[in-house]
Amino acid sequence: MDRAHRSRPELGRRGRSAVTAVAVLVAIEVLGVLALTNRVHHFRPVLTLLGPLFGCSLVLLAMLWRLRTRLSRRALTALLIGGCAVLQLAALAGNPVSSDDDYRYAWDGKVQLSGIDPYRYAPADQALSRLREDFLFPAADPCRHNVVPGGCSVINRPLVRTIYPPVAEASFALVRVLSFGGHGHHLPLQLAAGLGVLATTLLLIRSANRRGSPLWPVAAWALSPLVAIEATNNAHIDWLAALLAVLAMWSLREGRPLPAGLAIGAAFATKLYPGVLMVAVGRRPRRLVTAAAAATGVVALSYLPHVLAVGPKVLGYLPTYLSTESYASGQRYFIATWLVGGSAATKVALLAGVVGLTWLWWRADPRRPEETAVNATGLLLLVATPHYGWYALTLIALIAMSGRIEWLWTAFAPGLQYMSAEFPHWNPEVVKYYSYGIALVWLAVFSTGRRLATRRARPSREPVPASGDQPSPHSATAS
Repeated sequence: MDRAHRSRPELGRRGRSAVTAVAVLVAIEVLGVLALTNRVHHFRPVLTLLGPLFGCSLVLLAMLWRLRTRLSRRALTALLIGGCAVLQLAALAGNPVSSDDDYRYAWDGKVQLSGIDPYRYAPADQALSRLREDFLFPAADPCRHNVVPGGCSVINRPLVRTIYPPVAEASFALVRVLSFGGHGHHLPLQLAAGLGVLATTLLLIRSANRRGSPLWPVAAWALSPLVAIEATNNAHIDWLAALLAVLAMWSLREGRPLPAGLAIGAAFATKLYPGVLMVAVGRRPRRLVTAAAAATGVVALSYLPHVLAVGPKVLGYLPTYLSTESYASGQRYFIATWLVGGSAATKVALLAGVVGLTWLWWRADPRRPEETAVNATGLLLLVATPHYGWYALTLIALIAMSGRIEWLWTAFAPGLQYMSAEFPHWNPEVVKYYSYGIALVWLAVFSTGRRLATRRARPSREPVPASGDQPSPHSATAS
């Protein structure tokens, strides 16, 4: 049997059955996303569906891993792209189900196109009253939304300035331009996110093909209902940070630190936390200086016009956000609080983050930067322990790129906390510790299994030949 035939094995009865099972699971995920986006249940179905959908995605990964020797790369590529497209279409079937952030996106885009810096005023400021529209400031009596001077608003926190960095702000304005002034309300932002998810899937597939890596881990992103809900349905701008992260790691792997630095800088100026991707550059001086200079340049140039326009107001709601989310008090660092408690939690969390990122940077492998990046992003989530599911989108994309499925539960933990607020009989304090506690156990078990499998896969050393034996071709005398 020749190599070409072995590379495209025949799909026997068992293989066809497995493909059918994968298709059924994808169909279940699609139906679940449709149920979520259309609220078909009498109460918000986030409570009962997203958990089983996450379980479906794990089974999908396992089945695709088993199919890797039976499916050709072309067939698996078609399965990933087709499944991803169908999931995004399902997510587009309804308005955002569990977030109202896209209202702020739409407002910031409109403010920018009116010639006003988005960091200058809060949405409720009377200086912007002429820009109000029914979609964002509906007439209601009594007011069932956020009360602002002169009416109501569906924008969250309308009394504070925006928190989003400049690249994110530029994307909001661009989407509004492309939608001819925001026609379609939610849909333009959702459609942009859906196209971004699909583009990221194509990049992940192309990256795997170029390197000769397995394709099945791409399902962690392409066939994830969490990605479909948080990116496409809720339109969170984190999809852009994930796309830029994949571009950055691909560039680093190709030995191009300049475009990698540009992508990392743009990702930082989209959501801030992707700044940890810089550790994947490693400690080679020329590579590090080039990437750091490029990233710094992007950040500086994107912030400069806003700093010149509004000065320190460019920080927006960020300082208050850190206080509101209990980062200033240290209560947000769940794992550190569980270990030491009290005010020492902040110091322990920061120390763990700095030491961990420094160690990852020192040991970064330039041939596999995506592995350093996924470890750094996962570490950040374990240290900061956020409770917003969309913060994990970049981690999921890096899991798909690196194949490090040991980080999957860490990616699910923030969303589990976010959903727990909908369960009146659940104790949020218990949920937050369980969610990240399970993530730690999952990480330890899978990491240990990977390490043991790697050891077994290493070829054993050839025994030293006894006197009079023929020398091994691998020995020094044979050379």
